[in-house]
Amino acid sequence: MGQVATDDLVGLTIGPSGRRLLSMIETMNVPFGLERSIKLGVGVINEDRFLAIMHKSSLGVDPMARLAWVAGKLGMPEAMLNVLASRIADADIVQFGYEGGVAGVYKVYLEFPADVRAVRVAGAARAARDVLVHLAVKWRALAPHEAAISRYVWPAEARGVAAIDARLAGQANRESPSGQAARAIVEHARYRCEDDRIFFLDVSEDGSPRRSFDVNVYAAGLAVHEVEPALRGLARAYGLDSEMERMLMRLGPVSLGHISGGRARHGQDFATLYFGVTGRKGTGREHS
Repeated sequence: MGQVATDDLVGLTIGPSGRRLLSMIETMNVPFGLERSIKLGVGVINEDRFLAIMHKSSLGVDPMARLAWVAGKLGMPEAMLNVLASRIADADIVQFGYEGGVAGVYKVYLEFPADVRAVRVAGAARAARDVLVHLAVKWRALAPHEAAISRYVWPAEARGVAAIDARLAGQANRESPSGQAARAIVEHARYRCEDDRIFFLDVSEDGSPRRSFDVNVYAAGLAVHEVEPALRGLARAYGLDSEMERMLMRLGPVSLGHISGGRARHGQDFATLYFGVTGRKGTGREHS
Protein backbone atom coordinates (compact mmCIF):
# COMPACT_ATOMS: atom_id res chain seq x y z
CA MET A 1 0.00 0.00 0.00
CA GLY A 2 1.34 3.45 -0.96
CA GLN A 3 2.21 6.08 1.56
CA VAL A 4 -0.45 8.61 2.51
CA ALA A 5 0.84 12.13 3.10
CA THR A 6 -0.79 14.72 5.36
CA ASP A 7 -0.90 18.46 4.78
CA ASP A 8 0.26 20.09 8.01
CA LEU A 9 -1.94 23.15 7.58
CA VAL A 10 -5.36 21.49 7.58
CA GLY A 11 -4.65 17.83 8.33
CA LEU A 12 -6.00 16.62 5.00
CA THR A 13 -4.60 13.48 3.42
CA ILE A 14 -3.19 12.98 -0.07
CA GLY A 15 -3.24 9.39 -1.29
CA PRO A 16 -0.60 7.63 -3.42
CA SER A 17 -1.92 8.70 -6.83
CA GLY A 18 -2.13 12.33 -5.77
CA ARG A 19 1.34 12.11 -4.25
CA ARG A 20 2.63 10.90 -7.60
CA LEU A 21 1.48 14.10 -9.31
CA LEU A 22 2.65 16.31 -6.43
CA SER A 23 6.04 14.64 -6.51
CA MET A 24 6.36 15.36 -10.23
CA ILE A 25 5.57 19.02 -9.59
CA GLU A 26 8.16 19.16 -6.83
CA THR A 27 10.84 17.89 -9.22
CA MET A 28 10.38 21.09 -11.22
CA ASN A 29 12.02 22.93 -8.30
CA VAL A 30 9.91 26.07 -8.74
CA PRO A 31 7.55 27.95 -6.41
CA PHE A 32 3.89 26.96 -6.54
CA GLY A 33 0.75 27.41 -4.50
CA LEU A 34 -1.00 24.39 -3.01
CA GLU A 35 -4.76 24.70 -2.58
CA ARG A 36 -6.59 21.93 -0.72
CA SER A 37 -10.30 21.17 -0.95
CA ILE A 38 -13.04 18.87 0.28
CA LYS A 39 -15.84 17.64 -1.98
CA LEU A 40 -19.23 16.79 -0.48
CA GLY A 41 -22.21 14.91 -1.84
CA VAL A 42 -25.05 12.75 -0.55
CA GLY A 43 -23.34 10.40 1.90
CA VAL A 44 -19.90 11.16 0.44
CA ILE A 45 -16.96 13.30 1.58
CA ASN A 46 -13.65 13.35 -0.28
CA GLU A 47 -10.58 15.21 1.03
CA ASP A 48 -8.03 13.56 -1.28
CA ARG A 49 -7.91 16.60 -3.57
CA PHE A 50 -5.56 19.45 -4.39
CA LEU A 51 -4.57 22.04 -6.95
CA ALA A 52 -0.94 23.04 -7.54
CA ILE A 53 -0.88 26.52 -9.04
CA MET A 54 2.05 28.11 -10.83
CA HIS A 55 2.87 30.83 -13.33
CA LYS A 56 3.39 29.53 -16.84
CA SER A 57 6.91 30.95 -16.86
CA SER A 58 7.80 28.44 -14.12
CA LEU A 59 7.46 25.71 -16.73
CA GLY A 60 10.48 27.09 -18.60
CA VAL A 61 11.01 28.35 -22.14
CA ASP A 62 8.89 25.53 -23.57
CA PRO A 63 5.91 25.08 -21.24
CA MET A 64 4.23 22.58 -23.55
CA ALA A 65 7.24 20.28 -23.32
CA ARG A 66 6.87 20.22 -19.54
CA LEU A 67 3.12 19.67 -19.85
CA ALA A 68 3.74 16.82 -22.28
CA TRP A 69 6.11 15.25 -19.76
CA VAL A 70 3.38 15.31 -17.09
CA ALA A 71 0.84 14.06 -19.61
CA GLY A 72 3.01 11.13 -20.63
CA LYS A 73 3.60 10.10 -17.04
CA LEU A 74 -0.08 10.23 -16.09
CA GLY A 75 -1.75 8.90 -19.23
CA MET A 76 -3.37 12.08 -20.55
CA PRO A 77 -4.97 11.33 -23.95
CA GLU A 78 -3.18 12.98 -26.88
CA ALA A 79 -6.37 14.77 -27.91
CA MET A 80 -6.47 16.50 -24.52
CA LEU A 81 -2.83 17.52 -24.81
CA ASN A 82 -3.64 19.07 -28.19
CA VAL A 83 -6.43 21.10 -26.58
CA LEU A 84 -3.93 22.53 -24.11
CA ALA A 85 -1.38 23.18 -26.85
CA SER A 86 -3.94 25.23 -28.79
CA ARG A 87 -4.38 27.70 -25.90
CA ILE A 88 -1.14 27.60 -23.89
CA ALA A 89 0.16 30.76 -25.58
CA ASP A 90 -2.78 32.76 -24.21
CA ALA A 91 -2.51 31.47 -20.64
CA ASP A 92 -0.59 33.03 -17.75
CA ILE A 93 -1.32 30.45 -15.04
CA VAL A 94 -1.22 26.64 -15.11
CA GLN A 95 -2.85 24.47 -12.44
CA PHE A 96 -2.29 20.76 -11.93
CA GLY A 97 -4.99 18.97 -9.98
CA TYR A 98 -5.96 15.61 -8.57
CA GLU A 99 -9.23 14.27 -7.18
CA GLY A 100 -9.05 10.92 -5.43
CA GLY A 101 -11.81 8.66 -4.26
CA VAL A 102 -13.62 6.32 -6.64
CA ALA A 103 -12.91 8.43 -9.72
CA GLY A 104 -9.17 9.10 -9.40
CA VAL A 105 -9.13 12.05 -11.80
CA TYR A 106 -6.11 14.08 -12.92
CA LYS A 107 -6.65 17.66 -14.12
CA VAL A 108 -4.78 20.45 -15.87
CA TYR A 109 -6.20 23.97 -16.02
CA LEU A 110 -5.07 26.90 -18.13
CA GLU A 111 -6.00 30.28 -16.68
CA PHE A 112 -6.37 33.53 -18.65
CA PRO A 113 -6.21 36.39 -16.10
CA ALA A 114 -5.25 38.98 -18.74
CA ASP A 115 -8.76 38.74 -20.20
CA VAL A 116 -10.26 39.26 -16.74
CA ARG A 117 -8.04 42.28 -16.12
CA ALA A 118 -9.08 43.82 -19.43
CA VAL A 119 -12.75 43.59 -18.48
CA ARG A 120 -12.08 45.03 -15.03
CA VAL A 121 -10.25 47.99 -16.55
CA ALA A 122 -13.16 48.58 -18.93
CA GLY A 123 -15.63 48.26 -16.06
CA ALA A 124 -16.94 44.78 -15.39
CA ALA A 125 -20.55 45.88 -14.97
CA ARG A 126 -20.47 47.61 -18.37
CA ALA A 127 -18.57 44.94 -20.30
CA ALA A 128 -21.21 42.91 -22.09
CA ARG A 129 -19.14 39.85 -22.97
CA ASP A 130 -18.58 36.60 -21.16
CA VAL A 131 -14.94 35.78 -20.36
CA LEU A 132 -13.34 32.34 -20.45
CA VAL A 133 -11.23 32.25 -17.26
CA HIS A 134 -10.18 28.58 -17.12
CA LEU A 135 -9.96 25.83 -19.71
CA ALA A 136 -9.48 22.44 -18.07
CA VAL A 137 -8.87 18.89 -19.20
CA LYS A 138 -9.71 16.04 -16.83
CA TRP A 139 -8.97 12.36 -17.26
CA ARG A 140 -8.55 8.99 -15.58
CA ALA A 141 -5.38 7.14 -16.52
CA LEU A 142 -7.29 3.84 -16.57
CA ALA A 143 -10.16 5.21 -18.69
CA PRO A 144 -8.72 7.80 -21.11
CA HIS A 145 -11.80 7.54 -23.35
CA GLU A 146 -13.75 9.29 -20.58
CA ALA A 147 -11.53 12.40 -20.66
CA ALA A 148 -13.45 15.68 -20.60
CA ILE A 149 -12.99 19.37 -21.30
CA SER A 150 -14.43 21.89 -18.85
CA ARG A 151 -14.87 25.62 -19.36
CA TYR A 152 -15.07 28.12 -16.50
CA VAL A 153 -16.73 31.33 -17.72
CA TRP A 154 -17.21 34.70 -16.00
CA PRO A 155 -20.72 35.60 -17.22
CA ALA A 156 -21.49 39.20 -18.08
CA GLU A 157 -24.80 38.92 -16.22
CA ALA A 158 -23.27 37.59 -12.97
CA ARG A 159 -21.02 40.45 -11.86
CA GLY A 160 -21.57 42.06 -8.49
CA VAL A 161 -23.21 40.54 -5.43
CA ALA A 162 -26.82 41.22 -6.46
CA ALA A 163 -26.29 39.58 -9.85
CA ILE A 164 -24.47 36.63 -8.29
CA ASP A 165 -27.27 36.09 -5.81
CA ALA A 166 -29.84 36.20 -8.60
CA ARG A 167 -27.82 33.66 -10.55
CA LEU A 168 -27.56 31.31 -7.57
CA ALA A 169 -31.26 31.74 -6.84
CA GLY A 170 -32.15 30.84 -10.42
CA GLN A 171 -33.93 27.72 -11.49
CA ALA A 172 -30.78 25.58 -11.75
CA ASN A 173 -29.73 26.17 -8.13
CA ARG A 174 -32.93 27.21 -6.31
CA GLU A 175 -33.53 23.89 -4.58
CA SER A 176 -29.98 22.61 -4.49
CA PRO A 177 -28.11 22.38 -1.17
CA SER A 178 -24.95 23.69 -2.83
CA GLY A 179 -26.72 26.74 -4.25
CA GLN A 180 -28.30 27.57 -0.91
CA ALA A 181 -24.97 27.25 0.91
CA ALA A 182 -23.24 29.44 -1.68
CA ARG A 183 -25.89 32.14 -1.32
CA ALA A 184 -25.43 32.18 2.45
CA ILE A 185 -21.65 32.40 2.12
CA VAL A 186 -21.87 35.25 -0.42
CA GLU A 187 -24.26 37.11 1.89
CA HIS A 188 -21.68 36.85 4.67
CA ALA A 189 -18.75 37.78 2.41
CA ARG A 190 -20.37 40.87 0.90
CA TYR A 191 -19.79 42.89 4.07
CA ARG A 192 -16.08 42.07 4.15
CA CYS A 193 -14.90 43.22 0.72
CA GLU A 194 -15.77 45.36 -2.26
CA ASP A 195 -18.78 44.18 -4.22
CA ASP A 196 -16.80 43.37 -7.35
CA ARG A 197 -14.21 41.25 -5.50
CA ILE A 198 -16.59 38.32 -5.18
CA PHE A 199 -16.12 36.36 -8.35
CA PHE A 200 -18.68 33.99 -9.94
CA LEU A 201 -17.88 31.40 -12.62
CA ASP A 202 -20.28 29.30 -14.65
CA VAL A 203 -18.89 25.80 -15.30
CA SER A 204 -19.81 23.48 -18.16
CA GLU A 205 -18.36 20.22 -19.44
CA ASP A 206 -18.35 19.29 -23.12
CA GLY A 207 -20.69 16.40 -23.89
CA SER A 208 -22.04 16.23 -20.34
CA PRO A 209 -25.11 17.51 -18.44
CA ARG A 210 -22.82 18.99 -15.78
CA ARG A 211 -23.83 22.54 -14.91
CA SER A 212 -22.16 24.05 -11.92
CA PHE A 213 -20.74 27.22 -10.45
CA ASP A 214 -17.72 28.46 -8.55
CA VAL A 215 -17.82 31.47 -6.23
CA ASN A 216 -14.50 32.92 -5.12
CA VAL A 217 -14.61 34.75 -1.78
CA TYR A 218 -10.88 34.98 -1.02
CA ALA A 219 -11.09 38.79 -0.93
CA ALA A 220 -13.48 38.62 2.03
CA GLY A 221 -10.87 36.97 4.26
CA LEU A 222 -13.38 34.54 5.73
CA ALA A 223 -12.41 31.70 8.04
CA VAL A 224 -14.31 28.45 7.81
CA HIS A 225 -15.84 28.86 11.29
CA GLU A 226 -17.49 32.12 10.21
CA VAL A 227 -19.79 30.28 7.80
CA GLU A 228 -20.55 27.26 9.99
CA PRO A 229 -24.36 27.66 9.74
CA ALA A 230 -24.21 27.41 5.94
CA LEU A 231 -21.90 24.41 6.10
CA ARG A 232 -24.03 22.62 8.69
CA GLY A 233 -27.08 23.13 6.48
CA LEU A 234 -25.16 21.61 3.59
CA ALA A 235 -24.17 18.65 5.76
CA ARG A 236 -27.76 18.02 6.84
CA ALA A 237 -28.90 17.91 3.22
CA TYR A 238 -26.17 15.42 2.34
CA GLY A 239 -26.48 13.28 5.49
CA LEU A 240 -22.99 14.23 6.67
CA ASP A 241 -23.69 15.85 10.05
CA SER A 242 -21.05 13.98 12.05
CA GLU A 243 -18.46 14.23 9.26
CA MET A 244 -19.03 17.98 9.05
CA GLU A 245 -18.57 18.42 12.80
CA ARG A 246 -15.22 16.64 12.61
CA MET A 247 -14.23 18.78 9.64
CA LEU A 248 -15.16 22.00 11.42
CA MET A 249 -13.06 20.99 14.44
CA ARG A 250 -10.01 20.61 12.18
CA LEU A 251 -10.59 23.44 9.75
CA GLY A 252 -12.39 26.16 11.72
CA PRO A 253 -9.61 28.78 11.59
CA VAL A 254 -8.54 27.97 8.02
CA SER A 255 -9.20 30.49 5.25
CA LEU A 256 -12.18 29.72 3.00
CA GLY A 257 -11.26 30.50 -0.60
CA HIS A 258 -14.23 29.51 -2.68
CA ILE A 259 -17.21 27.19 -2.95
CA SER A 260 -18.27 25.32 -6.05
CA GLY A 261 -21.39 23.29 -6.53
CA GLY A 262 -24.32 22.37 -8.70
CA ARG A 263 -25.04 19.31 -10.80
CA ALA A 264 -22.18 16.89 -11.40
CA ARG A 265 -21.61 14.76 -14.49
CA HIS A 266 -24.13 12.12 -13.39
CA GLY A 267 -26.75 14.63 -12.27
CA GLN A 268 -26.23 14.59 -8.48
CA ASP A 269 -25.81 17.75 -6.41
CA PHE A 270 -22.34 18.39 -5.00
CA ALA A 271 -20.39 21.10 -3.20
CA THR A 272 -16.65 21.61 -2.95
CA LEU A 273 -14.95 23.84 -0.38
CA TYR A 274 -11.52 25.25 -1.25
CA PHE A 275 -9.16 26.47 1.44
CA GLY A 276 -6.35 29.01 1.57
CA VAL A 277 -3.44 28.58 -0.83
CA THR A 278 -0.11 27.82 0.87
CA GLY A 279 3.21 28.64 -0.78
CA ARG A 280 5.46 25.69 -1.65
CA LYS A 281 8.84 25.20 -3.28
CA GLY A 282 9.87 22.16 -5.28
CA THR A 283 12.55 19.83 -3.95
CA GLY A 284 14.23 19.19 -7.30
CA ARG A 285 13.91 15.44 -6.80
CA GLU A 286 11.09 12.93 -7.11
CA HIS A 287 9.93 11.12 -3.99
CA SER A 288 9.63 7.36 -3.96
